[in-house]
Amino acid sequence: MSAIDLFASAMGAFIIISIILMPDYRKEVIAQGDNTLLERLRAESEDALVDADQQRSEAQSRRDFAQQELAELMAQASRLRNDVEDAEQQLMADHDPPPPPEPAEDLSPEDQVSFRFLGLKTDERRFLLIIDLNRFLEPHAGLMARTVSRTLDSLRDHHEFGLLAFNQQDSGPVFMRWPADGDLVNASRRNLDGARQFLAGLQGRYVGSSPILGALEAGLASDADALVLFSDGLPNPSYNNGLDGPGIIARVSRNNREGKEIHAVTIGDYFKYRNTIQFMETLAKANGGGFMALAP
Repeated sequence: MSAIDLFASAMGAFIIISIILMPDYRKEVIAQGDNTLLERLRAESEDALVDADQQRSEAQSRRDFAQQELAELMAQASRLRNDVEDAEQQLMADHDPPPPPEPAEDLSPEDQVSFRFLGLKTDERRFLLIIDLNRFLEPHAGLMARTVSRTLDSLRDHHEFGLLAFNQQDSGPVFMRWPADGDLVNASRRNLDGARQFLAGLQGRYVGSSPILGALEAGLASDADALVLFSDGLPNPSYNNGLDGPGIIARVSRNNREGKEIHAVTIGDYFKYRNTIQFMETLAKANGGGFMALAP
């Protein structure tokens, strides 16, 4: 009986202790379960952040590519718009053929002047030959070269001269000078040969449009007393400060405070476009110069 009482007392004590410790055991089990859940949630959050960073990087790449494509499309649109404006300017020209230029009259010895070229005459001795290289003149590049060369042939030792070629490219207006420093040089045989080499190097450079206003303003700023413009006479307002032919004439005539002569030589199919003749002839008359038109 004593042994039975001993075991019963021990069992009772165990049961009582188990009942007392049961809540703490349950808390430990629950805490372990919570930690496992938190670890899983943290791992899932890290994976989600990695995915989000990758998606953001891919979105940034797509946006950069789209911006690059947009810039290229805008550049193409700008070039197409300029081409359309050039075409519209040509279509707007009147197709009525103008009367042929009057032949130059023969001069008597007492009427002879300092310089005579292409039927034009002047008393000036310092010249700047301004050569238009827009793409519409490319079919007439040979005629342009021959005409300017004939003008060079007319120069004498007491003359000074320089060349300024120009056109409008995607980067902006381009001016090519001979001599390169923009000064005038005397018409020695050596200098004339150098000018002809420069002229020959212009072949294949007929591109873009025609910023005539900028070329004439550069001529007015030079040391020349007479400017000779060789052009087809079809300026695009987009490259001339928004000015059409009459606007260019008004601006140049107003800025020609020193009274420099401006001679105009039309190159190409001038008989197709009456506005070409009107622009070049009016420009010359408004600035004390002569006018000549040459076709192939």
